[in-house]
Amino acid sequence: MNYSSTTYRTLVLLIVLTLTGARAASAKTFNLGLMGQEPAEDIRKLLAVANYLGKELEKEGFTQSKIVVAKTMNEVATLLREGKVDLHFDSYARTLALSRLSGSTPILRRWKKGVAEYFGVIFVKSDSGINQLEDLKGKTVALEEEFSTVGHLLPKFMLMERGLKLVPAERVTRDSVGYNFAYWDENTMLWVLKDKVSAGAMDSQTYAGLSQKHGDSLKVLAKTPPVPRHVVSARPGMPQDLLARVKQILMKMDQMEEGKKALQQFDRTAKFDELTENNTALIQKLRKVIDAELKNN
Repeated sequence: MNYSSTTYRTLVLLIVLTLTGARAASAKTFNLGLMGQEPAEDIRKLLAVANYLGKELEKEGFTQSKIVVAKTMNEVATLLREGKVDLHFDSYARTLALSRLSGSTPILRRWKKGVAEYFGVIFVKSDSGINQLEDLKGKTVALEEEFSTVGHLLPKFMLMERGLKLVPAERVTRDSVGYNFAYWDENTMLWVLKDKVSAGAMDSQTYAGLSQKHGDSLKVLAKTPPVPRHVVSARPGMPQDLLARVKQILMKMDQMEEGKKALQQFDRTAKFDELTENNTALIQKLRKVIDAELKNN
C-alpha cells in the first residue's frame, strides 16, 4: 500500500450545511472526517455535531461545515495532509497510525457511548496450564484485526515488553508466539474453547459478556493498559488559535442543551475532554508497534 500517494478516493463526501447566505464559491468550510463502510449512517450520527461546531465557528469566518467519510486509512491520511479534513474521529490505535502517516495531532478524548477509557484482556482456558504471558511461547494467540487497539496492538505491545516475539501462526517456533486474526470476538472465544488457539484477546466488556455462559472454563491471563475509547485528531498545520477555539467548543458541548443533544446523536457521546498524561505517555511507547504494523500493510 502506498502511503505517500497524493491521490485519494473518498467513499462519499457529504453533507454541506450552509450556515449563512454566502455563496458556495466563497464559502469557508470546516471539514470533519470519519473512516467507515456505511457513509449514510456515519453522516447521520455526526451531522448534529458538525452543525453545532460550524455555527460556533462563524466568528472565525466559517460559513459551512462538511462531513467527509473515507473508506481506508490511506485516504484519511491524504485528506488530513492536504487540509481537506480538519478534524478526524477514530479509535486510539488508528489515530496514532494516522498521526504517523499524516502528521495529524491527537487533541481530545471522546467519551463514545459514555465511556472514557477501556482495556483489553488476554484469556485462556482455565485448564490450559498457561499461567503467565511467558507460557505462550510456542503457542498461538487469536487477535482481532490489524488496527484493533485492545484486540491486537496493545496485546502485541505487552508481549513485546516481556521480550516475546510475535509471528504469523504458520511461522511459530518454540521461542516465539504465533498469531491469527479472528476478526470477530465470537470467533476468538470459540477458537480458544475448541483449542484451535491457546489464547485470545478482546476488550474486557465483550469478554465479560461472551464468557458468562462458559462458567469457569476460561480465565484472564493479563489485562492491557487502559486507553481512550475514541480520539479526536487535528490536521497538521491547523493555526494554534483555531485549534484552541475548536477544543474549547468541543469541551463545552456537554454543558449546553443543544450541544448535549448533538453529542447523544453521535453514538451517545457523553463529552470531549483532554487526553490524560497516561494516554500521551502510551502514545510514545506504542510508536514502534504502530510503525511495524504500517510497514506490513
